[in-house]
Amino acid sequence: MLLAELADQLVDAQNATRRQDYRCPACHEPVRLHRGRQVIPYFAHLPRNPCVIQGEGETTEHLTGKRQLAAFFADWGPTELEHVLPTIQQRADVWVARTSQPVAVEFQCSPLALDGVSERTAGYHQVGCYPFWLLGHRYARQRLNWALIERFMGWLTRWELCLLFWDVRRHRLRVTHHLYQDAAGHFGGQMTVVANLATLMAGPAQVDPYPRISLNRVRYHWAQELARATPNLRRIQEFLYLRGHHLLGFPAVFGTTGSTPPVLGRGLLLWRIVFGTALFGLTDPVTPARLAPLAQDCFDLVNGHQRTVRVGFPHLIEHLQAQLVAELVQQGYLSVVPGGWRIVHRPRWRSAQLLA
Repeated sequence: MLLAELADQLVDAQNATRRQDYRCPACHEPVRLHRGRQVIPYFAHLPRNPCVIQGEGETTEHLTGKRQLAAFFADWGPTELEHVLPTIQQRADVWVARTSQPVAVEFQCSPLALDGVSERTAGYHQVGCYPFWLLGHRYARQRLNWALIERFMGWLTRWELCLLFWDVRRHRLRVTHHLYQDAAGHFGGQMTVVANLATLMAGPAQVDPYPRISLNRVRYHWAQELARATPNLRRIQEFLYLRGHHLLGFPAVFGTTGSTPPVLGRGLLLWRIVFGTALFGLTDPVTPARLAPLAQDCFDLVNGHQRTVRVGFPHLIEHLQAQLVAELVQQGYLSVVPGGWRIVHRPRWRSAQLLA
């Protein structure tokens, strides 16, 4: 902690002198001042008196970053270090008293389980403030992965889906923005370094188009995975095998090189293949009531998600279903009839041996 109580007043550790009567502002138990040549001054609970409000270990990065972030966000409104919210038993690293809506800045440097992020985020929403998660060095050196996205991905105007990283050493913010998932399931995004709050509010100078994948290259990698009998594609291949098909021979009409929000598990291409296969396993008439549960089951099969901790995609499956059905109608595989669709003819699968 950077702040402690002394005679009903808050004292900053960098201005404190050693004495025995400092107290935690949250639980009011005794705390001790720590200072030295290698560590910036901070307060810590005595081992026998842990705080009722859980917090991460106070590393030098975390302590230093909180002060830097208080300065970075100062143009939004008055900032307060380690603001205690007793009704939800949480302590914001930095509290920004914005006129429109207060902001709780969380600087996360140590590992935090999904439940922990969910509980803190829900707590801040409960008291009407916006939680602003920024990640430290251990997260910044990771490749984009689902654990990062599920816990910490947010939405900012002009940056869209994004992750925020604070660099203590350089005193700057790194935004990985316009996050996406390509059709084969790989995560991507654009990185921009932000020097001040005004630049953050202005958004990126340019946004690059989402890259397109090569379906031939995807087939090549899938063939390797299947040959090695890795578990990644086992459930998909079993689903198709029971219906007389092999993954590598999927019809061209199911193919796509498009991108989606980064929540589609193994990717849009596999979802289209399994959903298209399930659709053409139906008998006429094909109705929306029959398609909706199929689309959901196939979404689950590819490990898709309709929300992260902070962002929801409630109409994603409906949109993907409508998009593929429209393409199938346009290319003559389905025809529109009252109450749904009729199967005109089924897509042709290629032989996996010919593709090897």
